[in-house]
Amino acid sequence: MKLVYATLMLFLLLGSAFAGTFTAGLDADTYVDRDSPQDTFGDATTLWVTSHAEEPVKIAYIGFINAFGNQGISSPDQVSTATLKLTISEVEKPGVIKVYFVHGYISPELTWEDAPEAEENVSAEVEIDSPGEYTLDATDIVKEAVRTCTEGCPYGLKIVAEGDASIGLASSEASRGSTELKYVAGM
Repeated sequence: MKLVYATLMLFLLLGSAFAGTFTAGLDADTYVDRDSPQDTFGDATTLWVTSHAEEPVKIAYIGFINAFGNQGISSPDQVSTATLKLTISEVEKPGVIKVYFVHGYISPELTWEDAPEAEENVSAEVEIDSPGEYTLDATDIVKEAVRTCTEGCPYGLKIVAEGDASIGLASSEASRGSTELKYVAGM
């Protein structure tokens, strides 16, 4: 009877070790500028996302440390919900921003010329009208990250303004907790 009880407790402990709420570690953040295609902005305190006449002019990129394997997450089905918190520091022109999944490493030295492509079918969006904290449903993005990067590859986000919006996001250089990606996983 003691062996059955001990085995049951072991399964419960292992199950709870791989279930819970996790925060993705921020690896890098930067933005790229079409008008300065060879410049880098990895040390900027504001990450600009700007579009003019429906065309992106400045695009932000945020990279995360992949810890899915250490957290026991090996399947997208294990992720029940995910949220992305963005801190908006400036709004020159309000509007919608869209966030897309990016497979691969996001370098702080990224330029317009070498910016990575994003998965256009895996996205989230939010309307920004003033500075403050905004939370997006990032469940599909995190599920795609698990599907694509279970083996430990890096992943990130591409943030684009729609229409004629110009919005500044607080970077990691401006304050800790400016961007936060959280997800809930269970067995």
